Amino acid sequence: MDDEEMGDLLRLLRPRYTPIAIYYTKGFPSYASRPSEESCVVASMMLHAFREGRTVAISRDLVGCKGALNGLGLGGDSKDARDAIASKYSAGTDDPGKNYFCCPEAACHNYLDAVPVYGSEDDVAVMQPIDEAQEMGADIETVAFLTDPLELSALVTLAGFLGKTDDTVVRCAFGFSCEQLYAMPKQEGERERPRLVLGATEFYPRRFLDQSMMTVSMPYSMYKEMDEKAGSSFLASDQWRKSAQPGDRDCCC
Repeated sequence: MDDEEMGDLLRLLRPRYTPIAIYYTKGFPSYASRPSEESCVVASMMLHAFREGRTVAISRDLVGCKGALNGLGLGGDSKDARDAIASKYSAGTDDPGKNYFCCPEAACHNYLDAVPVYGSEDDVAVMQPIDEAQEMGADIETVAFLTDPLELSALVTLAGFLGKTDDTVVRCAFGFSCEQLYAMPKQEGERERPRLVLGATEFYPRRFLDQSMMTVSMPYSMYKEMDEKAGSSFLASDQWRKSAQPGDRDCCC
């Protein structure tokens, strides 16, 4: 995308990877490819969209990892399956778990009951570079960045620039990586002041990522506000980028 066509946020931030938009259709789009054989959506969808600029879509019948039924707004898995997750991820259960939570009750309270399940069984989830999705007028719901530490720092700082906040501008909690890309940022969009969602904190999908990379997701409304206000923020000057360079001893105040 040319600088003249690019919004202020991307023009000033200059992210390594163009962020991806997530939205939904009722039929499988002709312009989208299907997931690769990898079951995890990080490998089979997200990285193709980020690194190759591809548009990838998934329907319920193509889901390899059942967590995506909950995380990507495809109507959710069965109650029995979700109850099984609470047990599997907990310590002290009959079926030895992963010990992510001290007990199934904590798993439900801290995670399963805290992240809504969106969508329906006939939805198709689409991941597409943000510029292409905006150009075609897609009904974008969430936007995700694949960030290095400096880009993450800039997005966190910009989130605080937008206006008065609670005690944090970032939601960081356990969840499937697909939930951190869609369900959690969509839920944030229901708040008066949405927060960024830090993602790729789930252990398994990290094997597909550079070790320094994380995802940062947000509702589309927050992305648009960031884009509108980026030009009047610290991003308008490259001083923030220079301040982060190793060996720079100038005071940041």
